[in-house]
Amino acid sequence: MSTKLLHFRLLVSLVLMLTLGSSQAQDIHFSQFGSSPLNLNPANAGVFGGDMRFVGNYRNQWRSVPVPYTTFSGSVENKIYWAKAKYDRFLTGSLLINYDRQGSLHLTSLLVGIPVSATFPIGKSSFLTLGVTPAFGQRAFNTNKLSFDAQWQDCIYDPSAPFREDQLFLSQNLKYFDLSAGGNLRMQSKGKRTRFDIGAALHHLNRPYHDFWSVTLANPGNVRLYDKLAIHVNGLIQVAGNFDLMVQGLYQSQGTYREIVYGAGLRMHLNRQTYRETAIQIGVDYRQRYNDALIPRLDFLYRAWQLGLSYDMNSFSDAELVTNGRGGLELSLIYRLYRVKPIPTFKSCQII
Repeated sequence: MSTKLLHFRLLVSLVLMLTLGSSQAQDIHFSQFGSSPLNLNPANAGVFGGDMRFVGNYRNQWRSVPVPYTTFSGSVENKIYWAKAKYDRFLTGSLLINYDRQGSLHLTSLLVGIPVSATFPIGKSSFLTLGVTPAFGQRAFNTNKLSFDAQWQDCIYDPSAPFREDQLFLSQNLKYFDLSAGGNLRMQSKGKRTRFDIGAALHHLNRPYHDFWSVTLANPGNVRLYDKLAIHVNGLIQVAGNFDLMVQGLYQSQGTYREIVYGAGLRMHLNRQTYRETAIQIGVDYRQRYNDALIPRLDFLYRAWQLGLSYDMNSFSDAELVTNGRGGLELSLIYRLYRVKPIPTFKSCQII
């Protein structure tokens, strides 16, 4: 088999896989999963140092083949403390907005969620957070670029020719309600920067309908979104005065889909003075799905800001023949806001 023919077959297979797989509503995901906390687990709401957190994520991938994916996500969280001048237990109200456009048919997804969580101490330096995300979603696509074999006449494509198909999509737009829930355990060390998060979430508890083929006004259809299990671990270990070791891992399953991501990084503190904190972090993750991706990452931390850059490299799969190893560029931006609080009359431990 010639190289050109192999590339053509891989390209056709990739286009079909991505277009049809997207029609079955595979979830969006970010390689920087730790920097998209509310998409990872509703119980991540409020698990941060500060009073408010703003998060933005952007991903762009597969521009080298005609199935580009573009994803935006934004969220804001606000803590509400249970008691005045006591900051170790609180409720967190959040707003999450996701937008995703996939493939040549411009399959678009819009989701608006309202994550809510409760955090309370279960030990001197341990905190349990339980969270839930009710969400409302919409999915739609454009049929202007669809073509059929009947429209090819004498080897010439005529877009105005009848396509002679008995069954087409009965709906190009669907709306649904979605529900996710999860828990997170934060353990942190007194006097050091060391901390660990262990969490699990179950997304799409109600298994919403996602059917473009058979849905009608009287029938929601036959295709339902699989529930998704996500188990994650994130850790920061202080190994020296100016150095921290970062470790993270993620396991996800949805239907027959399985994904494992694990990696590590080193954070170097350039300035540890209060209100002038500056650090840089370099790391790499490996995604074990189809043995397909190595993900180098670079983070800049300045005061309450964190900017992350990563790039998926399809270095270990057949998709590299089509994409020339080009994967997905991803950016994340996080800002934490600290409010001025009255000096308490007693000591209280809070999440750092």
